[in-house]
Amino acid sequence: MLLKDISIKHQKTDVIQSIDLSIDPGEVFVLMGPSGSGKSTLLKGIAGLLPLSSGLITWEKDKGTVGLVFQEPRLFPHLTVLENITFGLRTKRIPVKERRAKGKQFLKILRLENLENHYPHQLSGGQQQRVSLGRSLMLKPNLLLLDEPFSSLDTTLRLELMDWLLQLQKELGFSVIWVTHYLDEAFSVADRIGILMAGKLLQVAAPEVLFQSPASERVASFLSLPNRFPREQWQKWFQIDGKTSEINDMGWIPATKLQIVDEAAPNLEKDKVAYISGEVVRKIPGKDGYSLFLQSGEVILEVIIAGWENVPNLHSIVKVRVAFDQIHWYSK
Repeated sequence: MLLKDISIKHQKTDVIQSIDLSIDPGEVFVLMGPSGSGKSTLLKGIAGLLPLSSGLITWEKDKGTVGLVFQEPRLFPHLTVLENITFGLRTKRIPVKERRAKGKQFLKILRLENLENHYPHQLSGGQQQRVSLGRSLMLKPNLLLLDEPFSSLDTTLRLELMDWLLQLQKELGFSVIWVTHYLDEAFSVADRIGILMAGKLLQVAAPEVLFQSPASERVASFLSLPNRFPREQWQKWFQIDGKTSEINDMGWIPATKLQIVDEAAPNLEKDKVAYISGEVVRKIPGKDGYSLFLQSGEVILEVIIAGWENVPNLHSIVKVRVAFDQIHWYSK
């Protein structure tokens, strides 16, 4: 599918502005951005629920079909699970016997085969969302649009359904545009990620490229990349003289790449290694260790240490080793 110069207005305001985007067959494309950036509007435009003010949507072969799943299941309360799933077949006037047979077969894929006669109020939140997904997938769409489908579920169920859907997508081969605000969800399912802000796509890239080479400080900030500082700050720490005309004037370094060293130990390495001292102003436990936040002058450094032993105390002074070649540079 190809989006060419897509724009969508709402009450004469440009919500989506001149977006170009191609989705490959079988691709999982994740769309991210702050609230109000236009993510849901773009999905509705692709689904035909909102008119395009400009642009074209084209498909590789003839006209493709689209399914849309919202955050809330939006099931018909008076219909059973089987009747909800086969509702699209009913609108296409598929005979009752045929659509029931197809529905029962699909219930096995959805792992709902024992619930065909239940009504939505008798289902759990995860089961309701699987019925909603099944209703869209019964029509065999070329492209499935997901508008934060699991955000209302608890973490364990969200991760379970995410894995289930990804496996189903690989088996059936449909493409996906998946809107989510969960970074872990995005980076675990996406072939590519698009960052949408104020109706414009600021960057489209594979997950690892997005982390290593954010297109701008707006993207880096949205991704919550740690230890982001201007080149001038890095130059001070590494004692590099003179100003630079580098285009990439911002740099960030993963918190796992900063190493705490003995405060009293001499700084033996000089070439492209900096030693920065700071006060521990915050410490956050995690499943694999601690995140420490150090106040060094006017800036805060984040350091992740593995394990729970020998963790510096709050307000203690520690020294960290930073390697220049671990910094990822990008344009402000």
